[in-house]
Amino acid sequence: MEILARQLEERAARLASASVDWMYQDPFWEARYGAERARRFGGEDAQFHVRYLVQALTEQRPSVQEGYASWLRMVLVSRGMCTLHLDQNFAGLQAALATEGFGSDSPAQAYAQAAREALRYTTEPARTLQERAPELARHAAQALRSEVPAALHPRLEEELLLHLSYLADALNLERAALFARHLEWYQGFWPRRELGGLTLSRLEAALEAALEATLPGQDKVKAVFTSARTSKEQHA
Repeated sequence: MEILARQLEERAARLASASVDWMYQDPFWEARYGAERARRFGGEDAQFHVRYLVQALTEQRPSVQEGYASWLRMVLVSRGMCTLHLDQNFAGLQAALATEGFGSDSPAQAYAQAAREALRYTTEPARTLQERAPELARHAAQALRSEVPAALHPRLEEELLLHLSYLADALNLERAALFARHLEWYQGFWPRRELGGLTLSRLEAALEAALEATLPGQDKVKAVFTSARTSKEQHA
């Protein structure tokens, strides 16, 4: 493991840079944090991801990665990000590792995956919502497909998954205001998503219907979602 850790350390700058290249294609980051801050903090976070991976491999303790991922989520959620963003960061690191020759059989991949696994919620209702988010996104997307150009359908599902991740985070922390603030900010950002003529309110309505149809009895989930929608409209 020490040899592998040294190999990663030697490639740390390349790995960090490659792992977050995807971010800057998404207008969210510039709009949310400003282009300079997004690149600076995104780059710094990526370097920490590699640094902790090296430490975990050196100590032969996946728990280093797991603890780091759990701690970092708490920090980033308070700054306007969500679990899905962090999971994408670690997925980006895995892709960068593969490009550098550390394939699926490398312990480096397993340790990076351990960080992603640590992002799975274990308490309700966040656990069920996170677990069933792909199903919920597909359900909502089906209701919206006729309103969005076919070429944008993959982006539509990604968009739905993003909002479900914000919702799961708010539920896990028992801070409904987090999701409300997310929707209030997103209202101004929405035109940059360029999903045809689809409005944010229409997307929210489809998500709400999907929650009702797919997660019957989850009153807390629906209450937080509905409350956030109401707050957004009041602040519009």
